[in-house]
This record gives sequence, C-alpha cells and structure tokens, in this order.
Amino acid sequence: MKPTVVILLSDKRSGSTMFENELCKHPEISHVAYTPHTYNETHHWLKAACILQMPKQLFNGYQIYKGYGSRQGARSYMIDCIRGNVPDFVVPHNDESLVFEGWDVMCKQFAKPVFFEKSPQYPHHWATLSLILKWADTKEFNVKFIGLVRNPMAVMYSAQELFFTDPHERQFSWASCYRNILAMKEMVGEEHFHLVRYEDLIANPKERFRDICNYIGLDMCDDIGVNAHSGSLNKWWDDQTFTMQLHESVSQLAKHFGYNKEDLYNPPKPGLTRTEKMRRNLKGTIKLSIARIYDRFVKPVIINTIRRK
Repeated sequence: MKPTVVILLSDKRSGSTMFENELCKHPEISHVAYTPHTYNETHHWLKAACILQMPKQLFNGYQIYKGYGSRQGARSYMIDCIRGNVPDFVVPHNDESLVFEGWDVMCKQFAKPVFFEKSPQYPHHWATLSLILKWADTKEFNVKFIGLVRNPMAVMYSAQELFFTDPHERQFSWASCYRNILAMKEMVGEEHFHLVRYEDLIANPKERFRDICNYIGLDMCDDIGVNAHSGSLNKWWDDQTFTMQLHESVSQLAKHFGYNKEDLYNPPKPGLTRTEKMRRNLKGTIKLSIARIYDRFVKPVIINTIRRK
C-alpha cells in the first residue's frame, strides 16, 4: 500500500476527536506523537498560512488568524511540532521550505502506511485549504480527505457551552466552513473525498467505519466504533436556555447535507434572564481572554526557551 495521508475536514464540536480516537485504533493508522496543541492536532497548515502571509481576504472574517500571536509565533509553534516528532529535522531558512519539507518529514514518519491528521481550524480559512491543495498534488503520498458534518444546532450548542460563543453569530462561521468543504470535495474529486454525517456514524458506527476503512484502503478493525455513543446527540433540544433559531441561509446548507426541517427545529423555550446572560458573557470573556493570552504570548516564549536549551 502506498503511504497514505488522511486529512479530516470538519468544524469544531462536530465529533472529530471521537472520530480520531476510534479510527486510530486501527494498527495501521497513526497520528502525530507530539503536538503543542490539544487533541493530537498539528495546526500545521493554519500556521503555514500565517507564516507565508497568505492574503487576509483568504482568512475567515478577512483577518489573518491571530491565534499564534504573530508570524514568528506561528513559526515557533511549527518548528516545535515538527521537531517534537522528527528530532533531527534541520530547519530551513526559507519559510516555504519549512512548511512543505516539514510536513513531508512528518508524513514520512507516520504514514506507515496511514497518517491521520485533523485540525478543525483548517476549513474555516481558504488560505489554509489552498496550501493543502498545493501540497496534495504530491506524487509521494496518496492523499485522501474525509468530510465530517454534524447538525449545526448541536454544533452551536456545544460551542456555546464550551467556548461561550454566541450561537446566532457562529452559525454563519459554520456555513462558511462547510461551503469550503463542499468546494474541496468538488476540487479533489470523489476518489479522494469521503463525506460522513456524525449522526449516521453514531447510529451505525461499525458499518460507517467499515466504509471509511474501505475508502482508505484498509480492512476493518473490530475495535473501531466501540466507544461511539449518542450521549450528547440532542442535548440542545432539552436545554431550556438554548433558544437559537437557524438563519434560513444556514438551514438551506444544512438541508443539503440531509438534515430536514424537524432535525433543525428548536421549539420555543424560556431562555436566560438578562442577568444570567450578562453573567455567562462575562465568564466566557474572561475564559477566552486567558486562553488567548496564553496561546498568543506565553506559549511561544516557553517553546522558544525550551528549544534554546
């Protein structure tokens, strides 16, 4: 089997971590051994877009992603991730060489025969997907993409609970993300793209993961899918504080993926009081501010300090 790189494209809070945990039970599929980020995500191609100064018009919101603090911060994160997996990697002076050679050495390290990567930040930025498409034109690896989609009502609810994001605003980011994923599907072709719905995966994990293994070119492993469960499937429906209604444009896109009117319907609920909303917003602002300060300023300094030792 030719060395294969599988890249999962999804929004956050769409089941990507469960998907990875189950799929990587397969003895022939590996993810990175080290990353400075969470959930085995490399963020490689988003860092690449920042390092290579891709046009701001290609980023979500027409703003260059600031999550790494600066272009130099993104570079520090990238070098740390590559060397954490391939310690003898010699860092090129040229940034484009760092991006593409660095990714290649990680692929060679883990594609034995299959390397799995998921960073749900990717499809929110065409700057990132454009670089992935450029790299995917490689002859050294068999590159395959998997699109994972979840009911946007569930995604908005989960993001609100974890990140305190405003679901009424975030729904448009979801829509932008999946328009990009549909564009990727058209550009790479059916042979290199497999789409799966989270709800279908949960309903019949063995069968859906068997389809995915067949698509990758591997036999099914019996352990895969054992821990896929529906515990968080409809929490948004039962929560009386969650009152969001999808914008028609977002509903139209969701219906393209097979979600019907009943799947997207949120019945009238009492919601939060004004005081409770203010308390939640304040808590969310503080939590996100602390996380952003750490990611943008503290962590790059720590990485550079360790690297110099």
